[in-house]
Amino acid sequence: MMEQRVASVTSDEQSPLRLRRVFGFKGRVNDTLFHPATVRVAPQQLLVYFGGDIQDYPEIMEAHHENCKYVKWNLENVAKMLRNNFPTKHILIVRPSRIEYKSFSCYDNFVPSNNAGVPEHTPTHNALQHLERLIKSVGERLKDVSSPPPPSLPEESQPEQPNKYSCSSPDEASTSRADRAGSLGDARTAPSESPVSWDKLSLEGSRVTLVGFSKGCVVLNQMLYEFHYTSTLTPSDSKALRFINRIEAMYWLDGGHAGGKNTWITARGLLETLSRLDMTIYVHVSPYQVRDESRPWIGREEKAFSTLLKTFRARIHRYMHGRSKSPHSLDMHFEVLANFKQVQDLDPRQQDSSDEEI
Repeated sequence: MMEQRVASVTSDEQSPLRLRRVFGFKGRVNDTLFHPATVRVAPQQLLVYFGGDIQDYPEIMEAHHENCKYVKWNLENVAKMLRNNFPTKHILIVRPSRIEYKSFSCYDNFVPSNNAGVPEHTPTHNALQHLERLIKSVGERLKDVSSPPPPSLPEESQPEQPNKYSCSSPDEASTSRADRAGSLGDARTAPSESPVSWDKLSLEGSRVTLVGFSKGCVVLNQMLYEFHYTSTLTPSDSKALRFINRIEAMYWLDGGHAGGKNTWITARGLLETLSRLDMTIYVHVSPYQVRDESRPWIGREEKAFSTLLKTFRARIHRYMHGRSKSPHSLDMHFEVLANFKQVQDLDPRQQDSSDEEI
């Protein structure tokens, strides 16, 4: 019987390691957070997560007059939740290179985006190369990590202070930060206990799982363009093909952005290429996105995406979260992130049958 794990987004566990300004393709840099796997497996496995709007470091979310309401969904808590849900996988959180107004996630290093993070997809933006080199650079940085003593990060890693718009009063904010530091440990240090030895940790040959939530799905969408580009126009690029072959699963979690189209990929050629790859595809959606009457294209595009992949006999599993008559709130949206793994574990072969309702 498959063990059922309960989703957790609380801050009572060891924090992930923050790695600032990790270099990728031709000078592109991203901040990342890393949590080692809790169960040793071979070959090693890596889950890479791309988050949505407002998701950031906890101290930055706490300092924002609106985003503080959703601080429990900060990137550190998500890393710990994913670690609990996927104990055999190292967890790598990729922070957007730009977060406009401390709210709009812009993944410019993976796909050209405007100030609201709306993507302008291209046949190639070297997103695959950037991710491959980012993973390699993280692995190299981790070779310098030892325990004890844990390393500290450069000066630029110091958290910014809350501003006058914080949800909490100055005293409350101070207490909150102190409690978090006491319960999680310093976010700038490596985890002190892990079954995986840091000196034996290797990411370069790891099997890769990609997870996009909300806005973060634009990165996965761009990957589909580049899978097709590599397979059809540069089939001799053996390095890119090797990296593609390392990707074993992709998760689209309630994808969405502020644009009026291309929330989901519907181009037959791109989806046919994806279906030929040795990957398992997971689609988790909620009425917040696919049944929003003010954005009807999202539901239509997602239906085309899932239906075409089934037609092409891809390994796709689709799950609908929530109910149409429930309030279409941001909380419903985040619940997809909180519960997606538990929903799969309860019925790993589930194929949602409510397409006609979209």
